[in-house]
Amino acid sequence: MKQTIFSSIIALLMITSCTSSPQQPVQESSSYNEEQRLPGDSAVYGLACDGSTDSILVYLPFSGGDPDTIDILNARMNRRVFGRPDIGDEVAVILNDSNKTVAEMVINIERLKGQWCYMVQPRLRHMAGMPVDSSRMMKTLPDSLREKWFQPREYGFELLSEHQAQPIGLRLSTDTRDNGPVEYPELKRYRQWNLYNGRILLSETKRDSLGTQHVISTDTAVIALLRRDTLLLRFSDHEQGYYRKNQEQ
Repeated sequence: MKQTIFSSIIALLMITSCTSSPQQPVQESSSYNEEQRLPGDSAVYGLACDGSTDSILVYLPFSGGDPDTIDILNARMNRRVFGRPDIGDEVAVILNDSNKTVAEMVINIERLKGQWCYMVQPRLRHMAGMPVDSSRMMKTLPDSLREKWFQPREYGFELLSEHQAQPIGLRLSTDTRDNGPVEYPELKRYRQWNLYNGRILLSETKRDSLGTQHVISTDTAVIALLRRDTLLLRFSDHEQGYYRKNQEQ
């Protein structure tokens, strides 16, 4: 609780430094103060300030100091500006190694937060005596059963503040379809997320007897596209597109 209150005060002071307008949005807390940065992460984090355009970004670093101005024109031309920042939005910036006034990538963290979903289709569950090739059975399946069994499900995750996440698509274990003739892909139960050198880390966790979360697996993805209602992540073995379930941001 004390850490959340402290982060809220810091975020409020930073936004006030960016602009004196009382109508600008105020964040509840910042997700990327220096204590929360992952070891080895080369990105810089801060709040977008007044004066930003399509070619420059003015931001106030969480590390302290005055607002800084960087060139984002090349990043935008290379389609590596993910979400145009509004005043007060948290941003992650990957700077050019040889010229720290030029950005290689910009991620609008506020635009990244929210509920991201996609639809999955079931497949016939393999049972004893069933041929390996089930295409013939699918062709002879009555339309009434096909409509009853093959209902799509919504999968996804919600990215929250303080690096917390929650899965979308969980169902009760008593759901009869989980023991029926069809089966659905396994749902990734992400509980934490983070950014690391411009990539997004999505982690499944498990709580111990004391209630502490421990990471049991992490998926790493490259952000290929981020718009208000669309997210495309590139994992090591596939690409996954998402739509935004809530349209509040």
